[in-house]
Amino acid sequence: MAPVPPLTEKKRTRLLIQGMTCTACAARVQNAFLELEGVEAANVNFASATSLIWHSQKVDTPTMVAMVTDLGFQAVEDGDRQQIQSSTESALKKKTLPAMIIALFAMITMFVQFPGSEWAVAALSTICVWWCGWIFHRAARLQILQKSLAMDTLISLGTLAAWSWSIAVLIFSADQSLHFGGANAIVAFVLLGKWWEARAIRTSGDALRALTDLTPKQARLRDGRELPIEELKVGMAFITAPGERVATDGRIIEGRSEVDASQATGESMPIEVSPGSTVSGGVLNGPGSLVIEATAVGEDTELSRVTRLVEDAQATQAPIQRTADLVAARFVPLVILLALGSLAVRWGIGHQLSDALIAAVAVLVVSCPCSFGLATPLAVLVGTGRAAQLGVVVAGAHVLDSTRVIDTVVFDKTGTLTTGHPVIVNISSTAENQALLLSQAAALESRSGHPIARAFEPFIEEAAEIDDFTNHLGQGISGKVNGIEVRAGKADLFGEIPSDLRDLDFQGTTLFIGRGSTAEASVSIRDEIRPTSREAVSLLTDMGLEVILLSGDTQQVAQRVADQLNIETVLAEVLPDQKRDHIAALQSAGKCVAMVGDGINDTPALATADLGIALQAGTDAARNAADLTIMTNDPRAVADGISLSRRTLRTVKGNLSWAFSYNAIALPLAVTGYLSPTYAAIAMAFSSFLVVANSLRLRYFNSIKTATSLAPDIKVDLAHQ
Repeated sequence: MAPVPPLTEKKRTRLLIQGMTCTACAARVQNAFLELEGVEAANVNFASATSLIWHSQKVDTPTMVAMVTDLGFQAVEDGDRQQIQSSTESALKKKTLPAMIIALFAMITMFVQFPGSEWAVAALSTICVWWCGWIFHRAARLQILQKSLAMDTLISLGTLAAWSWSIAVLIFSADQSLHFGGANAIVAFVLLGKWWEARAIRTSGDALRALTDLTPKQARLRDGRELPIEELKVGMAFITAPGERVATDGRIIEGRSEVDASQATGESMPIEVSPGSTVSGGVLNGPGSLVIEATAVGEDTELSRVTRLVEDAQATQAPIQRTADLVAARFVPLVILLALGSLAVRWGIGHQLSDALIAAVAVLVVSCPCSFGLATPLAVLVGTGRAAQLGVVVAGAHVLDSTRVIDTVVFDKTGTLTTGHPVIVNISSTAENQALLLSQAAALESRSGHPIARAFEPFIEEAAEIDDFTNHLGQGISGKVNGIEVRAGKADLFGEIPSDLRDLDFQGTTLFIGRGSTAEASVSIRDEIRPTSREAVSLLTDMGLEVILLSGDTQQVAQRVADQLNIETVLAEVLPDQKRDHIAALQSAGKCVAMVGDGINDTPALATADLGIALQAGTDAARNAADLTIMTNDPRAVADGISLSRRTLRTVKGNLSWAFSYNAIALPLAVTGYLSPTYAAIAMAFSSFLVVANSLRLRYFNSIKTATSLAPDIKVDLAHQ
């Protein structure tokens, strides 16, 4: 279930933060936000360099930016995340390469010496430790001042201890060993690991950047003028030529074609469009030329909305992250105590001070709190980015835990497992003028937002005056059409239904129409099951999930659909306000429930379910209540979303398991003197590299829906739910 924002929430602000070097920095910034009066909730994510703050009018953006600046970082409200990440990567690269060269030179002089080589190494080591490694010293200073120790503190203490000892030995000619090589190796290899991390974080955002880059920079108006996309207004008509991308969301007013939305939504098959069809900005036009009227521009487009949702999800924290942050926060002081204890014990039992010091430095360096902190946010960053590529928008990192425990998936029928485009296949009427009756019913249905209204569109003849429109929940609709009372719905909506209409053996869903309390016609309405619905059910069943069909239709019609899709459990004749109750009842029975729906009447059930999943064709209310939004109308993407979320959580747990195991083995080796600082630095960098590499594997997650073939169309019925 999606997290509920604070009841007193007035505003949500998103800030990009530059200068964070690890997750401990993010934790400090987040805690500082929470201490501001007026801030009710905050999420700060190191991997995405993003913070989300929910606050009242008591605190404004300049105040929050100033607070971040006081902590030693920079915050901007309208910044470019890619630019910040690229800047971080570039700065690390600039320091890593010289550090690696100096470390290599120092290693060579251990075997090949020349007059003054020690002083040359000392000079270069000073550059390496103080200039290349300044990022660690600056961060360590801030951490110490703010009483929040982290990895930078360990690296800074270790390198400064080794460098200071070596300088003292060199100046005073003491009979002790120099350890410039260890200090250089620590800086070089840790910087190398940080560079790998920064590069991985930047590239992991490629999926999101690919979405934002889909929109053309210019639009060609109907009169031939070229207009920057920023100046395009709602209502303007623009032309999309064959092979071009649609400039913004719109409604086609001229032309027929096919559009490819695979990059934006993961939809594998081209979609046929014609006048009246709606298209989203960024989709690729096929062979036909289209004239499109803009219906949304700028931040209001579907692509912009999806981008914001993905960015917000990447800024949130998974529940398991809190455990990792707690471990990392207590881990660093423990390592410092271990290092001091190792120094004291080894010196006390007779080891030379130089050997005792170098063992302590190895303890400081070999520990890797970074792998604890990076285990979750990087996996979430990559996983949500890959999900966006597949047309699945994840509401937040909390969804990972929800998908893990889901054991039951409840599907709404109409518009979810069916296409939601019903047609009238049979009509029986006692009216003298059947055409007029159908036209009046069509005019009334045009006011309804239910999918069944689409079946009456062919019978609309001209605009009619509608008064007293009423939606009778679960029964149908009524109102006055040009002053005449018209009803359309189930039998319960009428006082009398002639036997000629009641006893008909229609194969579709039966809907009655009448003027007044007596029904004058019955129509049979049929919908199509989506070609991939049967396979979607099969995929979920193969994952060990129980699939349930929830429908407001009659038991007979709902059971017919369930039989064709191999769904064993059917909950039929459910009124919209009862859907939530059925979800709650399943939860009370010990089931962990995912609800898949698309309509306003599904919204309470989506919010009540442990995991709410909405399809792209659904209403805004349904999508806002969902934890996962499927940006296609292919129900197989439900299995994609659940499977990828579970894979992401397994990746997080694998990362954390490695981090715990590594430190459990490496620290005792360093304490007992079996690891030199150089090897400790290499081991620490390698530990971070494994966490990064494991997280990046999520980029190669294969979509289920693109690897399987389509099933034949199936005809089914549709209820007026």
